[in-house]
Amino acid sequence: MVQNGIVLGRFQPLHLGHVEYLDAARARCVRLFIGITNPDPSPSLIVESDSKRSETASNPFTYIDRHLMIEQGLIELGWARQDFCLMAAPITDPKRLSSYLPSPRTSEFFVTIYDDWGDQKAREITALGYTTTTLWRRTHDQRLTSGTEIRAAMRSGQPWRHLVPTGVADYIVENELESAVAAKS
Repeated sequence: MVQNGIVLGRFQPLHLGHVEYLDAARARCVRLFIGITNPDPSPSLIVESDSKRSETASNPFTYIDRHLMIEQGLIELGWARQDFCLMAAPITDPKRLSSYLPSPRTSEFFVTIYDDWGDQKAREITALGYTTTTLWRRTHDQRLTSGTEIRAAMRSGQPWRHLVPTGVADYIVENELESAVAAKS
């Protein structure tokens, strides 16, 4: 078991597919560092292998809202606060990214791969000197759900709460964030 595990995601919002990923990574480390990518609203570097990830409609929630909804969601799921650390992770700028991460000497990255962007991300992380473990490789059709599916449901007034942890749904509703999704469509 490695001291520090690291995972990355946009978490727009945190959903049950993310929870599966986080649980699998947490089982392999003492403390899990959860990097929230695209942390600021300035235009992100366009990633050719996944150009939609930098669009405004794909990023309706602010960094702090994602931080708080992840924290609330994981605690509601029974995670101990000392077992994880949330942090900004500017993945589209690898030179800056390493300044946000724990040392490669005591850390291992855990990735899941669904597409070319997942492969590219794993290569970029490995190039920073990290051991990188692929937890699984799946097609998009094999996902439990996706942020795209959840945001589309929010925009169209369809049910979505069953796709996210209860703490995340509560945070979104209490802070009226469904309107953020509609406003950024």
